[in-house]
Amino acid sequence: MSYNPIYQDPPTVDLEHPASMLDARFESHGAMLNGIMYTPQGAGPHPTILLLHGFPGHERNFDLAQIFRRAGYNVMVFHYRGAWGSKGDFAFSHVLQDSQQAVTYLSQPDIAEKYKVDTERIIAIGHSMGGWSALHLAGNGYVSKVASLAGANMGVWGEMVSDSPEARAYSQDFFEASLPPLHGVTADMLLDEVVQYMDDFDYMRHVKTLSELDVLMVAGQRDDGVPPSLHHTPLVTLLEKKNSPKLTHTIIDADHGFNDKRIALAQIILDWLYS
Repeated sequence: MSYNPIYQDPPTVDLEHPASMLDARFESHGAMLNGIMYTPQGAGPHPTILLLHGFPGHERNFDLAQIFRRAGYNVMVFHYRGAWGSKGDFAFSHVLQDSQQAVTYLSQPDIAEKYKVDTERIIAIGHSMGGWSALHLAGNGYVSKVASLAGANMGVWGEMVSDSPEARAYSQDFFEASLPPLHGVTADMLLDEVVQYMDDFDYMRHVKTLSELDVLMVAGQRDDGVPPSLHHTPLVTLLEKKNSPKLTHTIIDADHGFNDKRIALAQIILDWLYS
């Protein structure tokens, strides 16, 4: 590429096929979800990134979406059921279902034509809870290229909550503070869900499948909420033991939101996408 999409616009503009931002609402389990699609210039079809936000979604990584679009990728960002105005009720299990439905939606011939989606190159990139969902997408065969950015293993979270009153109290406060943009859920409901489904929610159960895929794992060394030692390193270690041929992983000097390392994070992801 003749320019750096992190800080440069394309040197020429394709007036016949310009970059745009399109509505991308879709239905999941009877509820209409709000979404947008950033489309790059060019006739396409384009590789397409499903960019999954975390809990509750204050950080939606739109800066990364713009960079990926300048790099020639479609980027779809949507809100799960019960989050940020999407219909339905929020639940962690709904996050997994809605993410799967998003890939199914993008793969439909009429939708792929509308957004110029290369259905053979749909990539899941998720932050925090979104990283958890992205890894489940790949583990269940929905995508073959996946990136987890400070991915939170909700199965491990459930195990911690069930074993430790201190972890439950911390999670209660955290969930309570995150409820305003969410609908149809309480902190107690979320706590009960992560405990009830901790085995299903654990992305470690997908190690065999993930070891055969193109996986990027990025974590922040200063991440106190989702410490790499509990959520990042265990999966990386098992994938390395499986001699995963396409595993890329790194821990950088950053917090959970990579707040002071956005450019470094973008460069890591772009290098992986280009590899």
